[in-house]
Amino acid sequence: KLAEASFEKITFAGGEPTLCGWLPELIATAKNAGMTTMIVTNGSRLTDSFLLANKGKLDWVALSIDSLENDTNLATGRAIRGKSVLKKEDYISLVDKIKQHGYGLKINTVVNSENIDEDFSDFIKYAQPKRWKLFQVLPIKRQNDLKIAEFEITDNQFNSFVTRQDNLKNTTEIIPESNTQMKGSYAMVDPAGRFFDNVKGVHNYSSPILEIGVESAIKQVNYDFSKFIERGGKYSWEKPNSISKKITLSGEVASGKSTIGKQLAEKLNCEFVSIGNRTREYCEKRGINILQFQKQCLEDSTLDKKNDSEFSTECNANQNLIIDYRLGFKFINNAFNIFLKISDETALERLKNANRPNETHHTLRERNKTFKNQFFSSYGIDYTAEDHYNLIIDVEKFSSPEQIVEFIINSINKSL
Repeated sequence: KLAEASFEKITFAGGEPTLCGWLPELIATAKNAGMTTMIVTNGSRLTDSFLLANKGKLDWVALSIDSLENDTNLATGRAIRGKSVLKKEDYISLVDKIKQHGYGLKINTVVNSENIDEDFSDFIKYAQPKRWKLFQVLPIKRQNDLKIAEFEITDNQFNSFVTRQDNLKNTTEIIPESNTQMKGSYAMVDPAGRFFDNVKGVHNYSSPILEIGVESAIKQVNYDFSKFIERGGKYSWEKPNSISKKITLSGEVASGKSTIGKQLAEKLNCEFVSIGNRTREYCEKRGINILQFQKQCLEDSTLDKKNDSEFSTECNANQNLIIDYRLGFKFINNAFNIFLKISDETALERLKNANRPNETHHTLRERNKTFKNQFFSSYGIDYTAEDHYNLIIDVEKFSSPEQIVEFIINSINKSL
């Protein structure tokens, strides 16, 4: 009925919605009716099996994270049976799971007297949610009025907390909601199928939707659509667009992997790493050049495999990486893999402009051929085959690395 009445998005919240035995059926019904679907969860029951089972039906996961400190979560009741809390490393693991399964990520935080001085910066930079919603703790009569006084904060305290997050505006979209902004700006439905509002600080209910219809029921509560718009309630929710935490860049010589990778890393607040740097360090210690190393690898593939094993193990143990690595598609888990195409003529021109006059068509082709032979000898694969990659970019169609970086970000968002 809600979908028929033109509601586009539905969020299943609680309490803890994953405790509801028929939540997957609700999600599937909403998705089949054409709605964007979301859950708001504390994450305690967010398993791989749940995320796998609801793939294709559930679009977004909003994690409720009020603190990364164990004592604070105990004090505010953000604990299982009042005793066991999720730790910071648990939240990091949940973020990884959500993104690895392809869901859009939001984070909700209720700002209160216990967490008002806490710094979330490092965690938000790691998680990179699409939206971070900051709620001023809200008193509601007959819901939380027995305990709420000790957690309340003033408007000035809330605004001060929000202002301190300005350094994260390039990482996520920050949506602050004061008590005034929250009241009346949500179209809420209870388990009995009634709309309800909180405008007067107490829940006010409509007649059941299934008895009188959506249009009549919502008129019985104080829902203000203009307040919904003003607080940023409308956004591009149709397609989750969180950037992959690991992006690999492959390509032939002089395709611009390093330049593009460094700019992409800066844009996405990631670290840039390169197997080329690792290989050069190896060569310097042994007094050889890259070409000599490649020829040694052709004679003894264990050299190549040891190098790849060490580098990929480090990359897979970390997040937020832009990785210059021709074999990234093979060895880096859960990455978005990009191949940069370039003609020999343009590559040669770039090398000469970089004060490398000894480069010729012959040496360029020899280097590319050696890479190809090296990887085929070690692993039996052609790294230039386009079906290894999520995105192929002809770099000559762009006038600057900055344009390529923007194209990559837009392409990843569209694919997700």
